[in-house]
This record gives sequence, C-alpha cells and structure tokens, in this order.
Amino acid sequence: MLINLQMKVIKLNLKGILGIITLCMASLLVGVAYADEPIKTSYADMENIQIDGEWTYGSEWKPTSFDKFSYDKEDAIVLRTGHQDKFFYVFIDYLTDFTYDHIADRAIVCFDGYGTSSVADESDWCYAVSRGSGNGHTLQGGSPIYQTSHFNLVKNHPDFVAHGGTSGENDRYVLTPHAAYEFRIPIEQIGFQDEYGFFIQVSDGNDVKTYPKEFSGKFPQKIPSPAKWGKLISPDHSISDWLKSISSK
Repeated sequence: MLINLQMKVIKLNLKGILGIITLCMASLLVGVAYADEPIKTSYADMENIQIDGEWTYGSEWKPTSFDKFSYDKEDAIVLRTGHQDKFFYVFIDYLTDFTYDHIADRAIVCFDGYGTSSVADESDWCYAVSRGSGNGHTLQGGSPIYQTSHFNLVKNHPDFVAHGGTSGENDRYVLTPHAAYEFRIPIEQIGFQDEYGFFIQVSDGNDVKTYPKEFSGKFPQKIPSPAKWGKLISPDHSISDWLKSISSK
C-alpha cells in the first residue's frame, strides 16, 4: 500500500515537472514568433532629399527601405531607412499622431556601432529632434548617470541634420497632417558597418512608441540597455563596401 502511494506521488510530480517544461518551451516559442524582426536597410539615391520634417514630394523617400510597426489602438508608424555614400537617412512617419504637442512630440534614433554592451558606452549614439524644430541633438553613451540612461549630450557633428515637422499633402500613406521626423546621420560617427544595434523612440505627448515595440508605454521613458535594442542590417554589405572603395583610392 505504501509503495503504491509513493509511486502515485512520483508520477504526479513528474507530470507537474513535464507540465512546467512544456509551458516554458511554449513561452519561448511564442517569444520567437512575436519578436521584432531586424530592419533591413539598403543603398538609396538621396541626392534630392530635403530634411524638412515632411514627405516633401511624391517620390522623395521611395528609394529607401520600408518597415511598418502597428501598435494598440490602431497606432502605426512607418520607418524608411537608406544610406548613400557617407550618410545614413531615417524617416519616421507617425501616421496616427494627428495632434500637435509642441516639444512633447519628438523622436529619437539610436545606433550601437561596435559590439553590444549592457550599459551605453562611447560606441552608442542617439539623435533626437522635437516636432516643429530643425535643431537636432546628439547623445553619446558613456555617462555614469543612470537617470540619463548613461548618455551625455554632446556637440553635433557638423554634417548632422534633423527636422521634426508635419507631413500630409504629399505623404505616401496619410494625407491628413500628422507628425513626421527626418534625420541625416554621418556614418563616420556611428561606424561603417553592415550591422548595428538599433532603437527608435517616438513621443506623442504622454504616449511613447518604440522599436523594438516592447518598450512602448507612457512618457517619460528611458532609453533601454543597448543589449535590448533591435537590429539594423545591410544585407548587401553596401555600407562597408563603400568605405573599402574610398580607402582603396
């Protein structure tokens, strides 16, 4: 009788352990299924680009790579990325931000250039601009201060340009006026590589949307650890190839 009871207890414990293992495996599979995909960028002819905070003319950002992020409450952001020669171009088109919260509306784009670290270091760069402003700001990792997400405000590179504005009439997706942000970032600052850690944060008043999407929430939001950022890759190696072509001359 005692032996039979012990065997039943062992079987129950085994079932419980197997159930926990199954649940953990299912959770991992779900995590993989819903993980943010890497951003695949490409070379683009940007000779006629205007960094003015809007989709200026019909074909302006057409040569660039396209990504779209959907959030709760039907919020959506289109991200266009491309590079030409020594510049990287980013357009954040916040399709559903129809309100204008001066200064409270802003966008941040971050690159992790050389190896991922748990704390932002000097190879981590973020570029910020507020809506209604043509004066962007540059943040570089390496600060010991937790409250600033370990970033320092530094002097802008002379070739850096950013503008936050309102897109609409010529926009490829939504004609109703809405928030949009454009950046021209010198690649020499973030490093000529074919893979970067990548993060964006866009504020609509008290609401924050991000890539990766898991960091979306209420304002204010810190910039997460670079180890938790997404990826931006150049599949054809055109960023590093351009540097090689210049170096060989």
